[in-house]
Amino acid sequence: MDQLSLFIIEVAISCIISFSLIYLIKPLLREILIESCGTTTRADFWVMFSLLMLVIAPLLLVIYFAPTQAGDAVNSILEIQDSLFRSLLGSGITLLVIAYVIWQAIKVDMQAATTMAVVSKAASELEPIK
Repeated sequence: MDQLSLFIIEVAISCIISFSLIYLIKPLLREILIESCGTTTRADFWVMFSLLMLVIAPLLLVIYFAPTQAGDAVNSILEIQDSLFRSLLGSGITLLVIAYVIWQAIKVDMQAATTMAVVSKAASELEPIK
């Protein structure tokens, strides 16, 4: 297999994985981000940013580590296997970063809600001044 065909297959693998993940995660990510960000405009920005990272990160790994050998010395099956690994690695790292950031935002929201509940309860238990 020539270098160009191999490169196109590697890029296609990366894009297929990325767009599959986008298809699965976009609706759920949007709902969580609307709740966390407060407005749909902010949430839509972060959804788009996250989806772009799901495409760019794996693609960068595939392109950066593409085989540089000339001629028929490249084993096509091994290169496609490596490309699949790099695509999944890039997608996995990106998903972990997105999950970590959302988890931190949820923890902050939960702490704020708990604090507000405690303050509200304490305020309701105070006796009115006569």
